[in-house]
Amino acid sequence: MKAIWKDIDWGKFHFLRAEYLWLSIPIAIVIFLGIVFYGDNARWKKHIAKHLQPYVIQKGTTWKVRFIHISLLVLFAIGFIGFLGPTWAEEQAPAKKVASKLVVALDLSQSMLTTDVSPNRLERAKFKIHDLLEANPRAETALLVFSGSTHTVVPFTTDYKIINDNLDGLQPHMMPRRGTSFKMLFAKLDSLFVDNKAPGRILLFTDDLVDLNLADVSDFIQNNNIDLHVYPMATKEGGHVPSFNNLKVALKEKGNLVTSKLNMEALEALRQIEGVTVMEMTLDKSDVKLFAESVSDHLIFEEKPKKQDEHWQDNGYWLLIPLMILFLFSFRKGWSLLSIVLCIGAMSCQNQDLEKKEGGFQFKDLWYTKAYQAQLQYDNQEYAQAAEGFNDPMHKGAAYYKAGNFTKAKAEFEKDSTANGQFNLGLTYAKLGDLEKAQQVFETLVKNHPEMEEANTGLKNINEALLQKDEMSAEESKVGDEKPNAENKQNDSPEDLGGGGQKATKKDMEKQRLEETVNTGKRKGKELDELPDDFESGKGSIPKNILMRKVDDDPALFLKRKFQYQVKHNQVDVEQTQTSW
Repeated sequence: MKAIWKDIDWGKFHFLRAEYLWLSIPIAIVIFLGIVFYGDNARWKKHIAKHLQPYVIQKGTTWKVRFIHISLLVLFAIGFIGFLGPTWAEEQAPAKKVASKLVVALDLSQSMLTTDVSPNRLERAKFKIHDLLEANPRAETALLVFSGSTHTVVPFTTDYKIINDNLDGLQPHMMPRRGTSFKMLFAKLDSLFVDNKAPGRILLFTDDLVDLNLADVSDFIQNNNIDLHVYPMATKEGGHVPSFNNLKVALKEKGNLVTSKLNMEALEALRQIEGVTVMEMTLDKSDVKLFAESVSDHLIFEEKPKKQDEHWQDNGYWLLIPLMILFLFSFRKGWSLLSIVLCIGAMSCQNQDLEKKEGGFQFKDLWYTKAYQAQLQYDNQEYAQAAEGFNDPMHKGAAYYKAGNFTKAKAEFEKDSTANGQFNLGLTYAKLGDLEKAQQVFETLVKNHPEMEEANTGLKNINEALLQKDEMSAEESKVGDEKPNAENKQNDSPEDLGGGGQKATKKDMEKQRLEETVNTGKRKGKELDELPDDFESGKGSIPKNILMRKVDDDPALFLKRKFQYQVKHNQVDVEQTQTSW
């Protein structure tokens, strides 16, 4: 205790709950009235004759009464001071660990196909991104592409293989709008870095800085806690931009060849903005490797607590020690009560690792049964933990079922021979895909308990599922047996070939030839060139006679249609830029 009082910083001493100081007024009034009434009660002693006082008033009892009263005053004083929360030390709130994020923005305008950088600007940028991911920056990375509109290719992920798989097929013809819109790009980036706690990083691969507004870039960096790294993919000399239709022919505008080169003035202006770094291209991996190491070394940051989050340590609990001693000795059985409190305190402070052991005693076991604790976990949707706490198969199986562990749920429901248990067993078989077993269970249940409507409904649903399964298997078998190419139907009509055994003319054959048709009405689905207008997630207008839809394994084709769909349905904004390349 001496060390505690010695370490008090009286300059910082204050009460955490000083607003309750007004309670000292009624307490002081009560104490004052007590003293007054106690004095009135003692006046009767003066009316006893002095020679009789030694025989009427027993000596030695006065100091005990005064000691009790003083102890009560000290008891209330200590308790009130402890309630006010005396403090002199500020607690350091634990700093939150936040990770920095990286966005790679790739320009997909037509000018990125210029060959002043071998093999061309776009391919060189892809090589650099591959080298960057190979160097493992460890940060969550997102890949964006932009031209006249900006689209997300891969959202934030640490699985760099996904980014590499989608990177190779990126080409300018995929973009629904031409040009280079930095306004749309930074609007998209702004949505990705909302309330970012750790400094984010953006690696921008571009060759055109004509439409770049430097003031907007500066405001974006300051408002979003961002470091922007610009990687210029062009040379001072530049080169001719290839045509949209033929990459071997230079693009012309108003009869003049379109040339794209590095804008040195804009590049120098970017260097002057705080938070912007212009990277120098190297022939090896050293540039992006150093960048990846920088990202990795500064990946984790500690979020600084705000001023209002400052927390002072409540040292009023130290006053509980003298308060408890005085309070306990105010009872005749003080030591007995003290022993009970110490036992309960020791039990509540036992090793937490022992509580976690299965079957180990826990402090809450004093108040709740295991079944009640399991029910509380079940109500809080902690089904896996609740299943371990239940003993009866019904509740245990229901908890496993809710947790998605249908195998263990089946094992528990098999132990329950009640109607409800068998009904749950049938549902579990259905979840496991064993429709035949589920059908048997429901049939037995309906036979033994015909009044159980749930069982009748379950059997009906299972029968319908089995019927649909059988029909689908038969239809797939028919379609699989058919040959991919239709054969010519034998000509039984004498008029089909012009008659008389004469050689049929080409015109007659084109007009008269009959092709065999597939009678099942089923056909394989052909991938749509564009999503239907009424398409919604989980819905759509797929014809019922489509058995299987062809899925193209080219991610570039999927991304192209995705970008077109986003622009068509105004999911992304577009801008008409000064240039269309």
